[in-house]
Amino acid sequence: MIDDLLRDSIIRLLRDAGGKILEIYRKSDPGIRMKEDNSPVTEADLVSDMLIQNGLAELTPGIPVFSEETKDISFDIRRKWNSFWVLDPLDGTKEFIARNDEFCICLALISDKRPAAGFIHIPVTGKSYCALSGKGAFVIKQNKTIKLPLYIPSGTVKINISRSHHTLQEEKMVEKIAGSYPVIKKTMGSAIKFCRVAEGKVDLYPRFKRSNEWDVAAGDIIVKESGGTFFEIHSGKEPFYNRHDAKIEPFLACGTRGKTICGSIPGGLLT
Repeated sequence: MIDDLLRDSIIRLLRDAGGKILEIYRKSDPGIRMKEDNSPVTEADLVSDMLIQNGLAELTPGIPVFSEETKDISFDIRRKWNSFWVLDPLDGTKEFIARNDEFCICLALISDKRPAAGFIHIPVTGKSYCALSGKGAFVIKQNKTIKLPLYIPSGTVKINISRSHHTLQEEKMVEKIAGSYPVIKKTMGSAIKFCRVAEGKVDLYPRFKRSNEWDVAAGDIIVKESGGTFFEIHSGKEPFYNRHDAKIEPFLACGTRGKTICGSIPGGLLT
């Protein structure tokens, strides 16, 4: 469904949006307000959303977009979609406001309830990550396209957990792994954590809270196409998308070594 030409056009679109985000990031007032669900939104969220949605309308006419900023599309409409884009125009708004550089743009193409393509662009570093189903995952930096993973993990087990959404269950998982391996745990914001897993820099990214589809879908396919696994913790199965509430259950993203670690913990990692 997505050839190399369209892939490159989408990456350029996300880079253009990333440039606009950085312009607002450097302002003294990024235009913060609170949404109805009491989560923050900024001028950058809205500008990025408009730019990307307009660009996708030109690049892929006829494929609808389900975005965090236009999420009120009813399920009665969405359930009829076989293919659609799911978009978070600024993942990590809290990180953006905190000015810690840990924010990104997430975009995935869902087809038959599974991710068929995924893109994550990090404005601060200029790196873009992408994956197409069955074709591998790549990072594009300084106009070079490099296949993922970049590293063969060794030594200390590296675990990322969410800065804003971690629970005691993540801490218990880290403790269980630390009973068998030396462990380094790092908190981080946004879907950048998926990129670290796909690169081979991080072995495991657990999340025990439910997530929005637009926060997860791109990372899902990027991790899997880099040789890792991604599954819902309670079912042990890969998630499907376009659910009535657009939520994904607690999940575990594993890098190439993370899969082995999961199977080697006495008594099981998830018990």
